[in-house]
Amino acid sequence: MLGCAVLQMALQMQTGSPGYFLLLPGVFLSGLVFDRGSGIFAAIIAVAIGAYVGYASNNGMDYLATNALFAITAAGTAAVAEFQRSELGRVVLADKTKALLLQEMAHRTKNNLAILGGMIRLEARHGGSEVAAALEATARRLQVMAEAYDHLSPKRDSNSVNMRFFLNNVVEKVFQSLAPPGPIAFQVVCEDIDLASSHALAIGMITNELVTNSLKYAFPADRPGHIAVSFASGSGIELSVSDNGVGLPEGAEPGGLGSRIVQLLAQQLEGETSYERLDPGLNVRVRANPR
Repeated sequence: MLGCAVLQMALQMQTGSPGYFLLLPGVFLSGLVFDRGSGIFAAIIAVAIGAYVGYASNNGMDYLATNALFAITAAGTAAVAEFQRSELGRVVLADKTKALLLQEMAHRTKNNLAILGGMIRLEARHGGSEVAAALEATARRLQVMAEAYDHLSPKRDSNSVNMRFFLNNVVEKVFQSLAPPGPIAFQVVCEDIDLASSHALAIGMITNELVTNSLKYAFPADRPGHIAVSFASGSGIELSVSDNGVGLPEGAEPGGLGSRIVQLLAQQLEGETSYERLDPGLNVRVRANPR
């Protein structure tokens, strides 16, 4: 095809025959964008236009040679466009198949985690109070993992989680699970941020632990209160969970299982955790730069 194009160009320059190369982009685009056969149809039209122009120019045999070479070039261009369109269709189909498989895998994983959480909760009903509390906490952690899979972004190339919807869902489920007796409100402040699923899962687990700790220990005796969760992403990521409860006693340091889980998850994100005493309440901040 390239050889024909070069010969045609040389012949046109030598004889002064009209050039038809401006018709080739139309042939290529027709074959690439429209249905099968459109490129060939466009090539036939282009050759017909070239034949008419060449005949009108009255260039004799030069016109026949130029038009024949153009016909071969146009046919080759149409064939290349058809091939490119076919390859593009295969790539799109492969991407759609991959996305469907990822969605199906996420759906199955979420269902399995939900079933496991339900079995643990069922077992908790038959244990002592301490065992039941530990099993219930484990079930909540599994629920957070299931929610992360439920919030996987539908983007074609994405294995990410929308944090605004995810964190709101996590906090709502903690409140539903623990059902605090006092009037306690919550607020989640988060922009429309997509985060890699592994990082989002860690942030969700940290949020679960911190909100759980606030509900269990910050508001004794039906004390009313407020829990605020905020998440931001810039040069790194930052999660903040604060409440206006009783706070940490002076000199005391967090050391329960939930606090240790928060520390481990922050380290997994290559981050650090800080505690700030408020008047009243407590603020826990996790800053990280996950890779």
